[in-house]
Amino acid sequence: MTFSNYDAQVSPIYKRLNFLKAQDIHKLELAKLMQKFHDGLLPSIYNGLFQRSSDLHNYNTRYASNQNYFIPSFHSNLGKKIISYKGAVVWREINAEYKNLPFHHFKKTMCNYWLSQYYILGFIFKSACQIAKT
Repeated sequence: MTFSNYDAQVSPIYKRLNFLKAQDIHKLELAKLMQKFHDGLLPSIYNGLFQRSSDLHNYNTRYASNQNYFIPSFHSNLGKKIISYKGAVVWREINAEYKNLPFHHFKKTMCNYWLSQYYILGFIFKSACQIAKT
């Protein structure tokens, strides 16, 4: 496909092909779920899944003002695999200015953001997310 050496670093290859790595696809899907929850686009059965940190108390903290959600604490690694934990953690990592974008812009912006984090060996490639049609 790319005729790369067997020991080549994969990040530049993913960047050149405009592919997200599996863990970034997972984060993108969680971010899309969180964006839909944040905008109230999910069915009502999901209403209790996440809790805004601003609803926990009346203090205006930086964490709450960045539209973050409460991250439940667990004493095991199994608990950290629950969607209410993972979704809140991924949402916390997202820049505050991206959180209020319309869904189709949010999706492209996050895809471009994670692609931009890949290591490039001096090459600049145009992201497939920029030219992708939704």
